[in-house]
Amino acid sequence: MSQTTTDPDIAAGPPSPDNFDPLDPQTLQCPFPHYRALREQAPVHFVAARGMWFVTSRELVTEALTNHEVFSSNFGVPQLPAPESIAAAVAEIAAEGWPPVPTLLTADPPEHHYYRRMVARTFTPRFIAQQEPAIRRIAAEVADQLPAGSPIEVITAFAAPLPLRVIAHILNVPDERIDDFKQWSDQFALTVGAELDDAGRLEQARSLLEFQRYFAAQLDDRRAEPKDDLLTGLTTASTAESDDEPLSTGAALSIIQQLLIAGNETTTKLLTGSLLLAGESPKWWDWLRENPAERAGAFVEEALRFLSPVQTMFRITKAETELGGVTIPAGSLVVLGFASANRDEAQFDDADDFNPERPNAKTHLAFGHGIHACLGATLARLEAAIGLQELAQRFASVTLTADNDFEYEPSFMLRGLKRLSLVLEPSRAPQ
Repeated sequence: MSQTTTDPDIAAGPPSPDNFDPLDPQTLQCPFPHYRALREQAPVHFVAARGMWFVTSRELVTEALTNHEVFSSNFGVPQLPAPESIAAAVAEIAAEGWPPVPTLLTADPPEHHYYRRMVARTFTPRFIAQQEPAIRRIAAEVADQLPAGSPIEVITAFAAPLPLRVIAHILNVPDERIDDFKQWSDQFALTVGAELDDAGRLEQARSLLEFQRYFAAQLDDRRAEPKDDLLTGLTTASTAESDDEPLSTGAALSIIQQLLIAGNETTTKLLTGSLLLAGESPKWWDWLRENPAERAGAFVEEALRFLSPVQTMFRITKAETELGGVTIPAGSLVVLGFASANRDEAQFDDADDFNPERPNAKTHLAFGHGIHACLGATLARLEAAIGLQELAQRFASVTLTADNDFEYEPSFMLRGLKRLSLVLEPSRAPQ
């Protein structure tokens, strides 16, 4: 039985559209049988209890992603709203900072094109390629700290520190602020497709304000004294060659916040899931170790397809529309199922099997599709591949320990384990 609990025999009851609740605790732990039932029986399905339409087939998810005129990204924020009991208190804290600005993730053209253009001027392929030496250095330093032959909790030991240090490097965050940086990132992700109690929501609001004040000051510093970093690029993205207005502080903060989640939380979940797969399927770890430099990329692509750290994304309909023969009213909140699309048998043979030799693995939708395709996809692929290369060069096997409960974070948007304990055996005995 797979430790990832993707087998329908261990799902809660026979999955069907009628009993699908994306926030049901058992569904959150094992969504894939439910996605399969939706694809087969109702690929466009209204979950009345949550007021959301779920789209689950690859064909229809792709159709919606390419029809941004109707399926709008201007849905607000991916976090679920604060409950009424503390909404006023959360708003009071937020009022001390900068209001959220719809930018890359939550804007439609022409505003979206403006923000993507501004970020793309700095976040270029050349800029990302220039980060490779630093990523390799960071990955090697983190991997060198891993004890061989002893149990470790790999999220705190490797999967979180690597992307955190990489994105901190890119944003030029000093070492003494790394702990704050991690806390901000964790806080932002807590309500992405998940619910949080009142105390947690207030703490999240205070954390966001602290984040905003820190980076607003950093942006002011870059305007006064430019440096060779991404923050300076965001403040100087409007050049003499363009009529674009410079990014406002609010817009830049929104973009930095998205970079934190997209460049940190998702890569952590990808690396963690990849090591879980390595522990479950030793043959694929052996396969990777035969040629890490050549095969890490393929391993990452199939892990992206199979795991889909970003499981879903919201859209809101600007007009009544028909999708898959189903009429969706105007103003409807639509959930596009990337994870379900990536397990669609119409696109992928034996879709519930992890197979890095799959010839079409890269056709997954893990980074979305269309005008909102993830701008940081190249960076995410690079650091995940480098991270796995460093581990494959050092360790002969990945063994899961008996104390794992394989419990996932309670989000239907960002899927990742809460913890993963394993033993990494060295490639050769110490001299």
